[in-house]
Amino acid sequence: MVRKIFPWPYVIISALGLFASFASIDLEQPWLPIARGLGLAVFMGVGILHAFRISVHPKPTAPMIGVFIGVVPILLVAFVIGRIAGFILFGVPAHGLLSQATVGGALAAIVYVAIMPVVRRIITSIALQAHGPAVR
Repeated sequence: MVRKIFPWPYVIISALGLFASFASIDLEQPWLPIARGLGLAVFMGVGILHAFRISVHPKPTAPMIGVFIGVVPILLVAFVIGRIAGFILFGVPAHGLLSQATVGGALAAIVYVAIMPVVRRIITSIALQAHGPAVR
């Protein structure tokens, strides 16, 4: 069960949805809700699709949910750091297609992909403690 958590193709597609959602913040109307909606649909849709495709549906525990909630501030901090770095290092404008939000979204997507192995190990550890070695 645990080995099937966060397979790489799903993580990468989710990161692309996350990037589209973050990068769309500085777009003008009518593109803002379209891009953000598509990004969030890809990000959440991949998770829902994966949940339906796995054969075992484990019951999440409170520590598991805490790990998933803990990922959110990490991604938000990465996004803000990326926006600031985009302005300071690259001088990108505050609005438009190639904007500070695009740089921040790219950094948040990279951080998301980078932290998934750590999240997977933590979730594996929690599952082993909660359900025993049969979940491997």
